[in-house]
Amino acid sequence: MDNEDLKELNDIFKNMGGVDKVEDYTNNFDRLPDGEYIGEIEKVSTKNSKKTGRPMMEMIIAVEDGKKEYHYLMLAGKDLKATQTAIARTITQLKKLGVTGTDVGDFVSGAESLVGTKVNMRIETNGEFRNIDLTLA
Repeated sequence: MDNEDLKELNDIFKNMGGVDKVEDYTNNFDRLPDGEYIGEIEKVSTKNSKKTGRPMMEMIIAVEDGKKEYHYLMLAGKDLKATQTAIARTITQLKKLGVTGTDVGDFVSGAESLVGTKVNMRIETNGEFRNIDLTLA
């Protein structure tokens, strides 16, 4: 990268709003429209939500034309009931994909073995919620 490249990148960065606005662009990608897709799980990782700080699992599913869907499985909620619901949804989804275990740790570590797995993916938006269901292809 030469100085001209760096100057061009700095101009783009400034037009984005600089350091104060850069996070607004972190989700700057086109979402797949509602429908059914066949994809492959490309990556599984655990992290904390940027928004809430709560633990979650992220799955990246690659579909046709190099497009990707980012699927988030929450592992905790704002209170006990929400956490129970989040765990139940995550474990149910992982069981559909063949992951087994006796505790949350088993399912989380088992999810990492899903990389390379072909899946059927159904996306359905209901109001503000985007529901993604995965089953083995």
